[in-house]
Amino acid sequence: MSDLPLEQAEQIAQIFAALGDPTRARIVYLLTQDEHSVNVLAEIAGVSASAVSHHLARLRDVRLVKARRRGNQVFYSVDDEHVSTLYRQVLHHLAHLKESLPEISPDETSQIEPEKVNDPR
Repeated sequence: MSDLPLEQAEQIAQIFAALGDPTRARIVYLLTQDEHSVNVLAEIAGVSASAVSHHLARLRDVRLVKARRRGNQVFYSVDDEHVSTLYRQVLHHLAHLKESLPEISPDETSQIEPEKVNDPR
């Protein structure tokens, strides 16, 4: 079995951290469907254009999205097809989880006792 090099582990962590914000996750999802301007993304996501610009900067830093200027407007899209593939896989995983996990009501959750972990000390 081989280990994941630290540099790659850090890059993966940065990508998932960037996607860890629900607004950024929604923005990337929209961009997997089509390119959009900041104003369109802001309108769809229900946040200000300046907030979208801030989120897009973070997403550009980890190369999840890219920008293209057309006239005086900038349009954003996913950086490459791998980003769309990643989203399809995550959505597939979520659908699988929803199908395979039983629903637990809040009342049932409160009755679950935490497992005792053996402390090797």
